[in-house]
Amino acid sequence: MTNSCNRFHRGASVLALAAAALTATAAQAQSADPAEDMPQASSDAIIVTGSRIRGIEPVGSNVIGLNMEEILAEPVISTNDILRRVPQVVSLGANRQGGAAQNGAANATRGAGINLRGISTNATLLLHDGRRFPPQGTQGQFTDPSVIPSIALGRVEVVADGASAIYGSDAIAGVVNLILRTDVDGIEGRVRYGFTEGDYNEKQVAVIGGHRWDTGRIMLAAEYSENNPLLGAELAEWYQQDNRARGGRDLRNTNCAPGTISVGGNTYAIPAGGVTPATVGQLQAGTRNLCFYGDLDHVIWSQERTSFVGAFSQDIGPVRFFADGFYSERTGELPITAQANVVVPSTNPFFVTPVPGATSVTVNWSATPIIGLQMNPYKSDSWNGTVGLEADLFGDFRGTVYYAYGKSSELADRRRNGFNTARLNAALADTNPATALNVFGGPVNLTTLNNITDNLFVIIGKTRLEVINGQIDGSLFALAGGDVRIALGAEHRTEYTFTDLLTGTSANIRSTGAGGSRNVDAVFGELFVPVVGGGNASPGLEELSLSLALRHEEYSDFGNTTNPKIGLTWVPVDGVTVKGSYGTSFRAPTFTETSTVAGGAGLYPDTLPGPGGGNLIGIGLAGGNPGLRPETATTWSASVELAPVALPGFNASLSYFRIDYKDQIQALRGTPGLLTNPLYADFVQFNPTLAEVNALINSGLPVNGTINAADVTFIADGRRQNLGTTLMRGLDFMVSYDWEMGAVDLSAGVQGSYVLKYVFEAVPGAGLQNVLNTIGFAHKFRTQSDLTARIDALRARLVWNYLNGYRNTTVTPVQKVSDYNTFDLSLNYDINDNFSIGADVRNLFDANPPFVDTTNGWDPQSASPFPRMFAVTAGFRF
Repeated sequence: MTNSCNRFHRGASVLALAAAALTATAAQAQSADPAEDMPQASSDAIIVTGSRIRGIEPVGSNVIGLNMEEILAEPVISTNDILRRVPQVVSLGANRQGGAAQNGAANATRGAGINLRGISTNATLLLHDGRRFPPQGTQGQFTDPSVIPSIALGRVEVVADGASAIYGSDAIAGVVNLILRTDVDGIEGRVRYGFTEGDYNEKQVAVIGGHRWDTGRIMLAAEYSENNPLLGAELAEWYQQDNRARGGRDLRNTNCAPGTISVGGNTYAIPAGGVTPATVGQLQAGTRNLCFYGDLDHVIWSQERTSFVGAFSQDIGPVRFFADGFYSERTGELPITAQANVVVPSTNPFFVTPVPGATSVTVNWSATPIIGLQMNPYKSDSWNGTVGLEADLFGDFRGTVYYAYGKSSELADRRRNGFNTARLNAALADTNPATALNVFGGPVNLTTLNNITDNLFVIIGKTRLEVINGQIDGSLFALAGGDVRIALGAEHRTEYTFTDLLTGTSANIRSTGAGGSRNVDAVFGELFVPVVGGGNASPGLEELSLSLALRHEEYSDFGNTTNPKIGLTWVPVDGVTVKGSYGTSFRAPTFTETSTVAGGAGLYPDTLPGPGGGNLIGIGLAGGNPGLRPETATTWSASVELAPVALPGFNASLSYFRIDYKDQIQALRGTPGLLTNPLYADFVQFNPTLAEVNALINSGLPVNGTINAADVTFIADGRRQNLGTTLMRGLDFMVSYDWEMGAVDLSAGVQGSYVLKYVFEAVPGAGLQNVLNTIGFAHKFRTQSDLTARIDALRARLVWNYLNGYRNTTVTPVQKVSDYNTFDLSLNYDINDNFSIGADVRNLFDANPPFVDTTNGWDPQSASPFPRMFAVTAGFRF
């Protein structure tokens, strides 16, 4: 706790110095109205997410937006947490809670990607001010939005609709755009401290400052946050592996201390205090020790994050020069358990066998109760810089060109990653009682343990993104409905990825590194046609607009692709808007997905729930595939938006979406239900022969961890392939109403997503199967409802988060998982125009995650492990 506090104070000191520097140049007064800080373009019109033409909303597509006031009202400590409040954003894949679905197991530094619709983090494109981030993750497989300080966000816009015709690769499910507050004049900040009734706590300090002048502006922001680990001991009420009392299975670990001897086709539990040749007669055949060391588990890893962002703009005559950039660093510790099924030869001085004449026995053993968790540091950093020019050209045409360069790096420094196989086997075969390893329950030499846990599994990932982009947009000619406008542009990107895996020991490091780059050249265009507008409107046809967009991209490694999008917006009467769109999208495979060396390729010891109950021990294959094709999708959407003139303050929308997603790249290792779900039967071999196992181990693929061939009961092929086809249909909805009741301003609303159909084909030719509302896939219904009341300077808000129950198809019979409801309450009081204080309670009624009959009794892809959490916040602005 002392070290944690020291780090927090150091981070706070850095931000305090930044605040002092900003104060020296900031204006001495700033409006208390957050709306005045909404970002504006330097001249007249702004660009809205989903279109490259200034001054128009994306035709045919619904934009889900959060303004600055709504962002600041969220009681969270990161940009990622803000986006998780959007119902269309699903926690499948890379998240801080450690789920394994959709390649989430590769999230070695506990970042968090954004996953629209729950299809894949790879299928959601994340932007800042309309520009790409350098990819993050040890495999470049996601982008964590928290690299941008949350205090620096002016707007967040989500277009949950295919957008590859506008932005290119990855925008299959849609795009999320983080728009900076570039119009700040003054300085503001906040300090937040949150804590549970146990030992978990989180801290945040953030500051933003800026200055405006007649021809330009500058903004700087910084944010520091940290949390200590959320331990399983705090969640003992539900965080369990023996779930028989709840109607589930007993999934406790068989690797214990004392452990279990296996010999002669039987098992023998070692008693407390251990067993020796003199007491071997006390062992009972058919017994087994089971254990759960969950109190030590870091359910949420410790993490410390520091992020900076800045933006500058200066008009020089008809030309505007702009520059912006960010830097973010994320560090923490990851816990590793040391356990293995060890083969002990009779030469070991502590050797015990209940079967006379046996020359070796297998012991299911763990060193965790002796040495605790092995703590290893991790680090992630990401930065990006952009410079550009914008100029008025001719008529109302404007041209923009920019150059962006950014990098990210990831390091999971597992210097002690379980046991080193060679040293472990040497210690077991050692004949010297002073140095040999004793796994029979007696005293263990700590020097020996230290030697055998010198086992490297250091994961390194680096990416680089370089972009040159230029475009022009303006009016071509006038129609009765308005000006026909066009945007044309071109882009060149260079994408580079490097991964390395260091194994062996600290004195003998083996490297498996690989890197590769590719060039992407694109041309794009967008046409806006106002068929009906102010000049020719009539009853029933107030507005009719058409949009046509097209983007062509050529990749240096796999070919080219062309994607169109058509949008239509119709306003029959004031307050009623009807929209529709059609388009195609794609995602190009990354380097780590096509490399057979990079991205942690090799063999891994896996322990997974088996079809007969309990856990099975086996081998999981991981790696890429050079023959991968791009993923492709066709998307449709239609929506109705209501804002009745006769009912001010009322807004509602209903949107239909359809996604046909083909050639999905799947990395199945660690997927929930891999051994039990018939979807994956073709990728699992049960009960391989010893010869088959040894042939695989000796095939030349890297062996990452301790694998004892005699214990392998399955081989699961989790290497990437173009396997999946997804067909999804659903509805997004929103209803809100603002009204007054005497001196009280009230606001109520509900927003959510309802999936009508979700079918998935795991393997071409296997047939589409209904996966809606099943573990590891999207849920049918999720909503967020809120009620806000404001009386003068006091604001109170109650939020209800709802996720419907689903089916756990990894067990037989299929388990029905219950609904998940949590409530959040926040209070905020503006002391004056410059200072405010707030308090909030997340998970107000201390709801536990729904029970799921799987490891640890819950599903980290669908629920939050946090108990009730209290927090206080103080803010200032000058």
